[in-house]
Amino acid sequence: MAVLLVVGGVVLIVNRGSGTPNGDLPAHLATKLSLLPASSRAAAQNTVDLTITTPGHVLHVSALVLPHDLAVTTVTIPVNALITGSTATRVNFPVTLKGRDNVMGFSIVHLSVPVVAMKLDAMPASTSVVAVAPIVRGSTKTPEYDWSMTTLGDPLINAQGVVRYLATKSDTSLSSYVDAIAIDSQGHVVAVLSSRHFWYPALFVARVAEVVATGHGCHAELGVNGKDEQGGGVVVTKVVRYSAAAHANVAVGDILTEWNGTDIDNWDQLVSTLYLTPAYTSAHLTFDQKSKVVQANVTLGCPSKLVP
Repeated sequence: MAVLLVVGGVVLIVNRGSGTPNGDLPAHLATKLSLLPASSRAAAQNTVDLTITTPGHVLHVSALVLPHDLAVTTVTIPVNALITGSTATRVNFPVTLKGRDNVMGFSIVHLSVPVVAMKLDAMPASTSVVAVAPIVRGSTKTPEYDWSMTTLGDPLINAQGVVRYLATKSDTSLSSYVDAIAIDSQGHVVAVLSSRHFWYPALFVARVAEVVATGHGCHAELGVNGKDEQGGGVVVTKVVRYSAAAHANVAVGDILTEWNGTDIDNWDQLVSTLYLTPAYTSAHLTFDQKSKVVQANVTLGCPSKLVP
């Protein structure tokens, strides 16, 4: 999928680990909060514990609290699940599934009570951080924490200013961590660990969660396939029937040149823009059709509900 080249293919761990992972870096199990490095304690404590109940099965997981009362977890949450949340001060409040991002691989939920969001910061390069993975066994039980020291790397920015969220490979000793977050020396969350054992920027995870939540579970879809046009723009190679592009009379061979007044440089940029846009929103599209400049307002579609 082209979006992987630009915004990162994040797929987070979906199963609860059974213990502290083995590996080259020192890995630790903290049976109480005070045994964590001091810089990581506040962030570790301020995660929200989710109880996910389906017929015959109850699962307890930790979730990263984001702005707008959203939270994300690597666990795949069934549509019919009953979800409740607990914090240090509130127990068993209702939680609503907003959607699942299948590219990055996490479920987005909305908390019914205000919970202070984690303090997020940019992902630092070659700087030591604390990786913490809470172990949750129930809403009334004190969590334990897998933790280790590791280093991260910065996302790259290309010549056009497009942020390429290429992940930093984690050490193999962290490969069994679940719902792990990386915390810097200021106590800010800077990255989330994926099931492919890559770290991805926490600020970007928050941005994508907001897209899915406000897009009713979907990233935006224009309804075209394309390829780079020499000198800039995207040549349309396919138009999906009944899509936003089809309703705007976009045809194969047309060249997409502008999106909301900003030049479209290439196919990857367009895919990245759609990925970071909620479904059902409106956009202004400019394209060349048989040597004629056409402008159209489009209401972007939803390719499929990103819930399991």
